[in-house]
Amino acid sequence: MDKDGKWVIVRIDGKIASISTDYRAMLAIAGELSRQKNPEYAEITIRTVSFEDVWDLRRQVSWEDFLLFGTAFQKRVWKCLYDLRDEFPAKDEGALKLLSYSDFAERCSCLSGVRAVAHAVGLNPIAVLIPCHLIVPKEAIDRIESIRAKAQSTIFKGE
Repeated sequence: MDKDGKWVIVRIDGKIASISTDYRAMLAIAGELSRQKNPEYAEITIRTVSFEDVWDLRRQVSWEDFLLFGTAFQKRVWKCLYDLRDEFPAKDEGALKLLSYSDFAERCSCLSGVRAVAHAVGLNPIAVLIPCHLIVPKEAIDRIESIRAKAQSTIFKGE
């Protein structure tokens, strides 16, 4: 993450539409708005802020503070991602928990559409506030578990 540069926050009628380190997300939103025949929005603001400001914003926002452009399915997946903020990292373990795409698709009630869920995760417009980084391929989780088990049996002698 870019901690030294400026972050661009696009708000529409006070709701966060995107946060990124460049203006491409803003251009995508402008394109989406231009395709709408009768946009219902009164004010679009673009502001650059520091990473600390974005990090502080992370603790203050709720799902209702977002105005996201996507299909109903994508918005449902993004809401499931957003809800992970309350669960991860696991408070009792103190470690970051990861989910595979198939496990996450099951949480979204879309087990047969793992690829569609993965695609929607990849299109997350506000990755710094909606934690898509917690969803990884199953092979990555298996590899992490293998490394952890090997470390337990060698470095930590099973303790």
